[in-house]
Amino acid sequence: MLRTDSDIVEVGLEIDWSDIISWIVKRVGNTFYECPDCFFTEHDIHSVLYNVANGELQLYGLTNPQRTSDGHQVGLVHHEYPTPFRCDMEGYKFEKKNEKPYKRGHYDLAILNPEFVRNNELSVVCGKDYQKFKSAMQEVKVTPLIWICEVMFFPRVKRLPKNALKIIEQDTLKVKETLNHKVNDNVCFCKTGSILVFTSHTAEEATKLKQEVTRLGKKHEIEVILSTA
Repeated sequence: MLRTDSDIVEVGLEIDWSDIISWIVKRVGNTFYECPDCFFTEHDIHSVLYNVANGELQLYGLTNPQRTSDGHQVGLVHHEYPTPFRCDMEGYKFEKKNEKPYKRGHYDLAILNPEFVRNNELSVVCGKDYQKFKSAMQEVKVTPLIWICEVMFFPRVKRLPKNALKIIEQDTLKVKETLNHKVNDNVCFCKTGSILVFTSHTAEEATKLKQEVTRLGKKHEIEVILSTA
C-alpha cells in the first residue's frame, strides 16, 4: 500500500502521528503479505520497517536531519534504541529493575520526537550514557519518543513454536511498561507502541496464534498485530 500524489498534497503542517504510524503498519503488513517468503529473518522485516517509516516521515518533511541543541544532525528513526530503565528478561519474563547487574533492553524500532531532539544534546538524544540520560530526563518537558515497535517473525520453514505466545508477551510487557513509564512527574517517555508479529504460515495454519494474539492485545491494552502469508 503506497501513498498517492493526492495524499502527499493533502499533508498539512500539523503532524498527525497516529496517522503516520497507522500507514507505516499497513504498508509493512502489505509488503509482507505480497511476498512472505522474501523474508528469511526478523532483520529483513526490520529493514523494510525502517525504510517505510522514513518514507512516511518524508511526507511531513521529517526525513531531513534534525539538529540537536549542541548542533549535531540526527535522524528520527532508529533501530535498537535503549529503554529508559534496566530490566530482567530472563526466560520469557519481563520485569523493570532499578539497579545493576540488570541491563537496559532495546526496541526494534523507535521514532524520536523532533522537539526532544532539538531541545537536547546529542549525548542525551542517543541515550547511550545511562546516568547522563536519566539525569537529563528529570528536566525534559516533551515526550522523548513518539513510537516504539517490537517485531517477531515465525517463518514457515519451521513449525510455529509452542512458546510463540510467551515470546510475544515478553515484548508486549516491555512496550506496556515503557508506555507507563514517566521520566519525571509530568512527562511520559513514549506516546505509543506496537507489537508486530509476522509468520509466513498461512492464516489457516496460524488460526490458534491469531486468537491468542487477539486476547493478548486486549489483556494488555497494546496494539498487537499478526500478519500471515
